Amino acid sequence: MQNLFSHAHEPDYVSPSEAKPYEGSVVIEVPLDPAFDGFTDAVHLWWPVAELSVFGEGSHIAILRDHLVEESEDGEEIVWADIQEWDSPEFIKFRWTLGQEEFGTSEVDIRFEPSEAGMTRMTISCEQITGSESDSDNVFVCDWSLILSRYARFMGGAAKLD
Repeated sequence: MQNLFSHAHEPDYVSPSEAKPYEGSVVIEVPLDPAFDGFTDAVHLWWPVAELSVFGEGSHIAILRDHLVEESEDGEEIVWADIQEWDSPEFIKFRWTLGQEEFGTSEVDIRFEPSEAGMTRMTISCEQITGSESDSDNVFVCDWSLILSRYARFMGGAAKLD
């Protein structure tokens, strides 16, 4: 009890991370259903694992059960996000957790909408971590503009990238 009112060392303060809204979209020359399937079922074929992965080249990104996961070449699996909503072929909502344990989770909304002449507009909306925290080695930050461009290229190129 003698330390009850002592001036013990306070733990280091970790300020909340800065987050800014991000919204990016792309129009691809593919109808709605194949556009949705290209994002969900074929994510392992286009995801930029060289730039955006935990395990690096050779890893495999997939939507399994209710999660977006990365699997290493050795079979180790890490959950990146939980699927909160799934309304095929129009909407997916992820609760993104990877690399944000100390900052909380973020919501990532992905919408697929019919566009002109049988094309599809795919839009990603989320809050993106910014500032010095996002540059540290222990925080995984997705580059959503890179993800959009790789997806569009996989789907045959972007008719329009916003």
